[in-house]
Amino acid sequence: MATPESENTDIIPTPSSIVRAPSEITTVNSGLAKTVIPSKDSLAKVTYYKLDLDTILDGLIPDPLPVSIGKDNAIHHLNIIIFGKPNTGKTTLSESIAQALARRYGQENVKALRSTRDLPALFENMDKLFKRFRKPPKAVLLFADDMTKALKKLSGTVVVKDSNGQLQKMRKIDYWLDKWYDIRGELFKRGMRQGLVIMVAALHRFYGGDIDLRADADLLLVRSTGTPGTFDANKVERMLGPVVYYAMRQHEVDALRDRKELAWTAYVAKTGSGVFRVPRPPVTKKWLMRNVGSSESSEETAVELVEPNKKSELSEASKKSAVEGELTIQPRPHRGRWGRRFIIATAVLVILYLAWEYIWPLLR
Repeated sequence: MATPESENTDIIPTPSSIVRAPSEITTVNSGLAKTVIPSKDSLAKVTYYKLDLDTILDGLIPDPLPVSIGKDNAIHHLNIIIFGKPNTGKTTLSESIAQALARRYGQENVKALRSTRDLPALFENMDKLFKRFRKPPKAVLLFADDMTKALKKLSGTVVVKDSNGQLQKMRKIDYWLDKWYDIRGELFKRGMRQGLVIMVAALHRFYGGDIDLRADADLLLVRSTGTPGTFDANKVERMLGPVVYYAMRQHEVDALRDRKELAWTAYVAKTGSGVFRVPRPPVTKKWLMRNVGSSESSEETAVELVEPNKKSELSEASKKSAVEGELTIQPRPHRGRWGRRFIIATAVLVILYLAWEYIWPLLR
């Protein structure tokens, strides 16, 4: 049974000693907030006019390279990411890396493959690096151009064998990325025991890509800083640092008026970071990288954009032109060395027979 409360209670409320003070924190409109612009001295410290790609690679590649003793795998592995929007020179930058390796080890000891939006093609054509040579190359460069779209094309699953020999399904993207990360093992299977392998991935975007690509990068080369405020721009700024990021952004703005400014490249590695110039490889010099895999041309894109009612007409016209081309342009059959000798011998016998049949009776 509840006891009735007394009207005269002993609890007397006392005034609190806690005084509410006005807060000094004021809200700021983020749209009007401006980032701190680095000083000219800070920008000058990260801008290197005399730095070249060979010097940066010197800090990442041991000299001499590790030597295999017996059956161990002594291949030195580097993972390089080239980030930038289209038409900023990512392919020429990877060719510059290949030529830097050629200057270091000799052109005959460096082999490079390039695939565009086709990651499996690199590994399916890797045997071409070893078939024509008695010993494996000293340095191998594999360049995956437009890795962003190459990963999007890897949909579906593949059937693989596990360690127990049982078949199981595996996502295609995981299957080929495992080969990308375990490139030392892939080369070891093909007889390479020592040397250098450099995996170069060109990315248009970081968003939605495999996080291990940028987490395990030994060298990041940036050709464009991305749209301000986006995921990619924020990631690039955090990886480069605000000073290097702003310096690269200034050169990127200058490149809108002068194409020569596209040679400026921001880099970050364990050895340091900054902005330097990478000249375009000479046009007259033959490139070291060999293109493998499917090539997506602009003609294929144009066919996809044709209206449905015109696509059939276009396909019929293309088939007709192809047939006419086969009829009008027929290559001469290839004759080998013994075929030419047989024709010459037959001609000589015919001449001797005619001389014996018609000329010799007149001389007797």
